[in-house]
Amino acid sequence: MFRVVVASIAALLVAAPMARADEVAPTLPVFTPHPSAWQPDYTVFPYNLWQIRVTPEQVTAMRDSCQWFNAQYDELMAQVFGFQHFLADHDDDWSAPGMTRAGDVVAANLDQSAAFLNPRAHTLFIINYPDQSEYSPVFHGDSMYRLWYQFTQISDKIKKRLPAGQINANIATANVYGGVIRDSGVCAGA
Repeated sequence: MFRVVVASIAALLVAAPMARADEVAPTLPVFTPHPSAWQPDYTVFPYNLWQIRVTPEQVTAMRDSCQWFNAQYDELMAQVFGFQHFLADHDDDWSAPGMTRAGDVVAANLDQSAAFLNPRAHTLFIINYPDQSEYSPVFHGDSMYRLWYQFTQISDKIKKRLPAGQINANIATANVYGGVIRDSGVCAGA
């Protein structure tokens, strides 16, 4: 698993476009989900046992989240990695030409994606009584929730003009959850 994560990070770092002052990431289009025949994977334990707990709203939330993931996740993460490298290459100098503008665009794209995922991510989690533990009865619903959370943290740190190294843990964690979602095939056909 560790090798897969390291290989995924390395591949994204190579593929991520390097942002420059004269090359700001584009604003992502507003994503609109559409109906499809996608259904959760109920063959994986313990999700096969939790199938009776899955509501139609959770199926829709995961389907919509998967459609967003398939359409915009890779581009968004490429922008995040590109901005992180741009900031690091300028020794975390937020006054460098184009830095603030580039950070604002990436933060806005993260905010837009997080706003789309927010109600869906929260629908995917349920509270288990009596111990109040949270889990998702939908296969990788928890990964989608955690991906949403990392987007909020990355955006917040960019808005606070923090150094690239302080944003890195959230970027790496978002990359791990994105890789888990992709590698599981949970969003195929959404």
